[in-house]
Amino acid sequence: MSFGRGRGLSIFASVSALCLIGLLTGCETVTQTDRTQYPLAVSVYEIGCNTCHGQNLQGGIGPSLQHVGATMTVAQIVHQIEVGGGPMPAYAAPHDEILTQTQILAVARWLATKR
Repeated sequence: MSFGRGRGLSIFASVSALCLIGLLTGCETVTQTDRTQYPLAVSVYEIGCNTCHGQNLQGGIGPSLQHVGATMTVAQIVHQIEVGGGPMPAYAAPHDEILTQTQILAVARWLATKR
């Protein structure tokens, strides 16, 4: 499928505008501070979780996690990661651990700060 030159530029301008709005309104929720204060959590998230929850916690296949700390405690987040639910797999199933308890706790503590 081919877009005319004008339409292609229009789409590009629209996408660029949305990206700029996101940056200006603070929609980027994986920050440099996160990378400094929660390096293990961000690393684990970027290797696996972002496939479903989005590069900036915005959601996709899985729900948005941008404000998960406002509705879930660290313990609840740990439980969700460990046992999964719905389409989310269990990441700490007996004899089939995908993540260690250290990794799970790091991710849960970081996500709990997202309010």
